[in-house]
Amino acid sequence: MGKTSSAVKDRYNAKAYDEIKVRVDKGQKEIIKAHATVRGESVNGFINRAVSETMNRDNSQDVPSGSFESDFSLEALQAAQKAAAATGETVIQFIERAVITQDKRDGVVLKMGGKPTVEK
Repeated sequence: MGKTSSAVKDRYNAKAYDEIKVRVDKGQKEIIKAHATVRGESVNGFINRAVSETMNRDNSQDVPSGSFESDFSLEALQAAQKAAAATGETVIQFIERAVITQDKRDGVVLKMGGKPTVEK
């Protein structure tokens, strides 16, 4: 029963959760664990809360015009993250390559007397 139960749990966890490996400096793990324990949380629960609270705080602050985050919709950033992951690039590398590629395409269209179109 142990193997079957573990296999079922593993399949459920794979469907229900994404995993992120977090690396911390030596000795920091025990400090984080103690901090979470004092507050009645697991390490995982504490990290999830810390991430959630930080993201909420970051999202509630005004994002300055012209900053990277203000110039892209959440949908566009998520699409870039997905595409970058599929190609093994960072988001910045993917966006840089996409801009260079689109610039070349626009150049061809302009040479042919056309006007590059913007899709929304």
